[in-house]
Amino acid sequence: MSKAPLVVFVFPVERAATSTRYGGFAKRLQKAGGLKGCEPLTVALENLAFIMHENGEADVVDVVSGVSMRQASFVYFKSWEAMPEEASALANFLHFSGVPFADTASLGMGVSKLATAFKLWGSGVKTPQSLFVRRADRLVEFLERNPDLLSVKFIVKDIHGAKGKLNFLTDLTGLKEILEEHPDVQFICQRFVQNQGDYRIGVYMGKSSFVIKRTGSGDSHLNNVSAGGTAEYIPTADVPRKLLRLAERAARAVELQVAGVDVIVDRESEVPLILEVNQGSQIVTGAYTDENIAAFNDAFSAVIKGRYARASKKPTHVIGRRTIASLPELGVERIVAKTDTGAYSSTIHAENIRLEKQEGIDVLAFEVIPSKHLKTKDDAVQTLFFKEYFVQKVRSSNGLMQLRYSIKTKLTIEGRTFPAVLTLSNRSAMGYPLLIGRKLLRSRFLVNVELNEEHQTAWNY
Repeated sequence: MSKAPLVVFVFPVERAATSTRYGGFAKRLQKAGGLKGCEPLTVALENLAFIMHENGEADVVDVVSGVSMRQASFVYFKSWEAMPEEASALANFLHFSGVPFADTASLGMGVSKLATAFKLWGSGVKTPQSLFVRRADRLVEFLERNPDLLSVKFIVKDIHGAKGKLNFLTDLTGLKEILEEHPDVQFICQRFVQNQGDYRIGVYMGKSSFVIKRTGSGDSHLNNVSAGGTAEYIPTADVPRKLLRLAERAARAVELQVAGVDVIVDRESEVPLILEVNQGSQIVTGAYTDENIAAFNDAFSAVIKGRYARASKKPTHVIGRRTIASLPELGVERIVAKTDTGAYSSTIHAENIRLEKQEGIDVLAFEVIPSKHLKTKDDAVQTLFFKEYFVQKVRSSNGLMQLRYSIKTKLTIEGRTFPAVLTLSNRSAMGYPLLIGRKLLRSRFLVNVELNEEHQTAWNY
């Protein structure tokens, strides 16, 4: 016999089971004849344990009932504005776990280390093993029941902290003292990563542009210069490419075009991990400001110049509501594309979209299947793998915000080939397998809606 669907109601804090601001809400719905055949569960954001593992797995568990939010059939955030960080972390966990929930506005609310960590996890970017529970007593209880979750000594840091402030290396006994001394601070616990310093990588306009390596003084576990550490400027050409790509992926995952990304390499496993992604970060202050400002100015100048240079190089071509394109790197020889100036991004139909492990790293895999509007090389299914990918937020045709895997590739239209960013989505219910939005159209093509299918020789393959 199958279990009844689990419906979870989320509130900020735990209250009386009969309160309409907690358990009483679901009871009222049931009294009115709702939730038939369902199992309701009321949880408080303050009682949720947010767990991230370095093997790429994560979980959010209600420490009161022991139920994982992954088991839910639907989650309703009845009230969450008082705790946007916890709500954002939970919403991102649900989204990437495929659990439907409302309201999706909670996805983008968080900016703390907690919310950032779950956005990174959802994009396949690894962070140190971490645990967060807002209520101090519940946090201690959870660690006492799960002593092997973190190392004997672990990092305890303020989820809103900066420059190494309120950042401790301690054990369970020390954690209790820290929580008593700072009752109004929310702390996240992380495995202490043995290291030989860390990297602060300035990602400016999506590109790793500035790097310093920070090394601790030996008197502290921190590598921050503000905590007594030393900094060494390293040209990006001398930094391992995998670290630069990781920093860029992390910045994209949290939707920051200007970010200071802290990368640490485990001394034993040599696996790079993301410690933090900081909005803006230090640019005109801190270590090596001359080099940092120069890198930032160069990134700004490139964006500003590119805005106008692209439009002036070649005359703008006119295309219709539909056009023929090709994607040589995807093995697509001809594809019918719908042009849509109302859509910002561009999307291609893909199937069996998933992440696969290859040589210890997550690789994005998907299939492009030939159809009446899509001709592939040798008319064969194209199974594709991308080591470099990212996740971006897209508003779907039904008006809802979605997070989709995205790739960079080459697109050819009217004999012109140019770089393109395409999100992956199942468009089988749509008329055409490729949607071209205004970001790709801008400064390249004008759309004349009077040019339509009647002016084309063949749309079907």
